[in-house]
Amino acid sequence: MKRALTILFLLFLATTARGQSISQLFAFACNPYPTCPDGTKPQSIIQASDGSLYGTTAGPGGGGIFRITQAGKITVLYTFTTNPRTGFYDQGYDPTSLAEGTDGFLYGVNSAGGPNSASSGTIFKISKTGTGFQILQTFCTSCMTGANPNSLVAGSDGNMYGTTGYGGSFNSKSPYCPSLGCGVIFRLTPPGTYTVLYALNGTTDSSLPLGVIQASDGNLYGAAGTFRPGTVFKFQLSNSQFTTLYDFPSGIFPLNRVTQASNGLLYGSTRPTNATNGSFVVTIFSSDLTGNVQNLQQLTLPAKKLFAVGPFLQATDGNLWNTSYVGGTSGLGIAFAVTLSGALVDTLSFSPSVGASPIGGVIQATDGTLFGTASVDGTVNGQMSAHGTVYMITALPPKH
Repeated sequence: MKRALTILFLLFLATTARGQSISQLFAFACNPYPTCPDGTKPQSIIQASDGSLYGTTAGPGGGGIFRITQAGKITVLYTFTTNPRTGFYDQGYDPTSLAEGTDGFLYGVNSAGGPNSASSGTIFKISKTGTGFQILQTFCTSCMTGANPNSLVAGSDGNMYGTTGYGGSFNSKSPYCPSLGCGVIFRLTPPGTYTVLYALNGTTDSSLPLGVIQASDGNLYGAAGTFRPGTVFKFQLSNSQFTTLYDFPSGIFPLNRVTQASNGLLYGSTRPTNATNGSFVVTIFSSDLTGNVQNLQQLTLPAKKLFAVGPFLQATDGNLWNTSYVGGTSGLGIAFAVTLSGALVDTLSFSPSVGASPIGGVIQATDGTLFGTASVDGTVNGQMSAHGTVYMITALPPKH
C-alpha cells in the first residue's frame, strides 16, 4: 500500500493538475549581502483587512516586518536590530508569525532574543503603517510564562491565541522538560494582556505545542510532541480543562498546528522520528473534535536537516492546500492540495527561478489567489540570485 501511494505521488510530481502554477511576485535582493534593503528569508504572510499582504523576514540580522501589495510593491515597516551598547536584540529577533487584531493592529512573535542573555523571544504590536511599535511580552529561558513563542492566530472571540515551544512547566519526571520547560498555551487580548492558559507537563500531555486554533465549538485545539509520541489536544476555555484527545504511535510526531475544515474535522500532518532510506513518510491525518483520528494520505519526501510542512488551508476550491520545504522535481519544495478525504489533486514544484524551500504554508487572498513565502532563491534582473520570494499560485475561485 505504501509503495502504491508513493508511486501515485511521484506521478503527480510530473504533472500540474487543473492548470495551477507558481509564479514570483517579489524577490528579496541583496547587493551585496548583507546589504538587503527589504530583508531576506521571508517566513510568513497574512492578508489584512486593508487588502494588503503583511509578512516577516528572518534576516539579515534580526529580520523584519514588511507590507506588500498584490502588485508586488513592498514597504519595510520595521527592522529588528541589536542594541549598540549591549549587542542584544532588545525587541527580539526571528519573527515567525503575524495576526491582525480587532483593533486593526498587527501582532506577532519573535521566536528568540530580548534585552539580555536570558531572553527567549517576544510578542510585539505594530500598526499597518509601521508606527506605534510596542513590545507586549518578553520571554526568558527559565520563565513559568513560557519561552520561545512559535505561533499566534486570531481567535473567533476577538482574542489571539498562541503557544511557546519551551518554558512553563519544568517537570523533573520528563526526560526533556527539566532544563527547557514543556511549553505553554497562551491568550493575548487586543490591548496586549498576556495570560498563560495552560503549561504542558511533558508526560501525560506531551511537550512542545505547535500552535492552536479556536474551533467551531469555541475551544482550542492543537498538536504537540517531539521527544515523545505526538498528541492532538483540546483546551476548553470555559473551565481551563486540558485533554489529550489522541496519542500518535511511538516515534510519530506532528509537523505543525491543526486546521479545521468546513466538515468540522481537524487536519494535520505527522512524520516519524527517523528517516527510512533517506526519506520521511509524511502522513496527512484528520481528527474529529473527540480525537477519532484517521490517516488519509502519505507523501514520501527526502529527509533533510531542515524539514518543514506548514499548516493546512482550506481554499475556495474546497481542497486543503499546504507546502513542504523539500520534495518536487528539483527537491526544492512543493505546494500540494488534497481533498477532505485525502486524495491528492495538485502538486506544484518550486524552482530557483520562483523561490524555493517554502516554510509557512499558503494563504488565500480575497480574489482567490494563493500567496506564500519561499525562504531562498528567486529571480532578480534575470538572474537567479535572490534570497527568498513572495510567490503566488494561480487564482482559485474568489472568496466571498
